[in-house]
Amino acid sequence: MSIGWDKIRILVTNKCNYRCAFCHNEGQKKESLLQNLKLKDFKLIVDALRNEPLSELNLSGGEPFLHPDIVEMLSYARENLKCDISCATNLSRIREEQINSLSGMNIKFNIQFPYVSPVDFRNSTVFGQIETVISNMDKSLSAGIGVGLNTVIQSYDPDRTRQLILFGIEREIPIKLLPQLGLEGSETFLRELKPIIECYAVDFKDKKTGALKWTLQHNGHKSSLVYIDSPCFTKDFESCKHFGELRIQPNLTLQSCIMKDANIRLELNSGNDNVTKQMETLWHSWTEC
Repeated sequence: MSIGWDKIRILVTNKCNYRCAFCHNEGQKKESLLQNLKLKDFKLIVDALRNEPLSELNLSGGEPFLHPDIVEMLSYARENLKCDISCATNLSRIREEQINSLSGMNIKFNIQFPYVSPVDFRNSTVFGQIETVISNMDKSLSAGIGVGLNTVIQSYDPDRTRQLILFGIEREIPIKLLPQLGLEGSETFLRELKPIIECYAVDFKDKKTGALKWTLQHNGHKSSLVYIDSPCFTKDFESCKHFGELRIQPNLTLQSCIMKDANIRLELNSGNDNVTKQMETLWHSWTEC
């Protein structure tokens, strides 16, 4: 049996300590009650996925490091799945002992990182302190934990984009740029930002999934940049199905993308075969943007 998706995103909590104006809350309803996914339910999901041909499992939120069991969740996923394991986090609430526990575990932190300027960073996140995030980033890298920067592009701003690119290259950290969905004019950001990206590019690849990838180089340092030229802009459903991921919310409901409601609830006590059958059913019922 195949669930159809090869990427799974599990939203372990809908709590967050940031208040980013652009945040879509990972597709969760803003008015939802604060929820944490139970550790036992997380383990049952991982158990059901053990034999699926996954390429990536991503733990997300909210802010995952507000969940008291996040380290055990990451550890359990790493021990029981062969795919890449990542965690979408703002990295502001991780503790040093948690970094040490995850050291050398072959996982990656995808850090929500809006700006390089401390003032812009604070204004964007309301409560974020860039100095804390960079310190935790450096500690994670020293512990052998992979790090990448995820930036939601909120406007055409060449200076801020250049600052971000140079920050990533200097630290040899990969960057992912995601235009803000639903923002008027965001479908043109790629055309406007491309000349800035190409100033540092030494290689380019169109991944044919809505993702464009450049290899970057400057002053002897190398990194990479992926721009998500979202299929949502053109309602390109075939690209979307290759790019998309199955999403599991903290209340165990399934979601095909952030633009659709979650209306199927996993029945975890019904056995692994039935759990994967529910996922497979959602895949076959997902036929349009």
